[in-house]
Amino acid sequence: MLLYGPMNQTMTLIAKNFVNLIYPLHCAACGVPLDAMDTGGLCLSCESRIKQNAKPFCIVCGRPVKEDEKLCAECEKQDLAFDRAWSACLYEGVLKEVIHLFKYGGKLALSGTLAGQMTGFVRDNPEIIDGIGLLTFVPMRKKGSRQRSFNQSEILASAIAKEFGIPVSQVLDKVIPTRRQNELSRDERLFNLMGAFRVKSGITLDAVKILLVDDVMTTGTTLSECAKVLKASAAAEVRCLTLARGL
Repeated sequence: MLLYGPMNQTMTLIAKNFVNLIYPLHCAACGVPLDAMDTGGLCLSCESRIKQNAKPFCIVCGRPVKEDEKLCAECEKQDLAFDRAWSACLYEGVLKEVIHLFKYGGKLALSGTLAGQMTGFVRDNPEIIDGIGLLTFVPMRKKGSRQRSFNQSEILASAIAKEFGIPVSQVLDKVIPTRRQNELSRDERLFNLMGAFRVKSGITLDAVKILLVDDVMTTGTTLSECAKVLKASAAAEVRCLTLARGL
């Protein structure tokens, strides 16, 4: 027998409370108990300590800048291949810990909270998706995705696509194994990813405006290398959106 409406919600609550008696939910960051119906993985206190990326932003990389500035100091001296990038939050404090738990600790329950930060940011900055025809994400090497069993950027991209009704697809492959960008110096990062990405066979991007999603942006090298490949395949525009901005 199928249950609908209030009766279905009541049965779901009973079931979740029963499971919570055996396997209690706890905040991934601080460990305090969570409500049985929680779907975000963080308590309200920890979630409130996630620092938003406040305007004004650099008009290229999305880094916070002063009121009278349009470009950050980095973008005044570097040439990035994407058209513009935005980041929802700052990569520090509780968010830095939570992203690490999400990516390397297998805490997939955190995806709802993290994706929610991004979708909320897009609603506040609708120009991010204005005219976008396709949403994609930074790929992982197949070996890496098998070891982790998921691509965190794909999960975030899929949530954004669902929220705003934009088609999402894996357009890029990572074809060369590379070291983690966070293990390298700034100069090393610039060369680590050269030639690492390619557009998947059979995909046509003629005149498509693309939103490229990743979890963290620091120097912008990864996103820029992906954007180069997408534009070489005739993408009309490549904008980027990340959950967090490393400063």
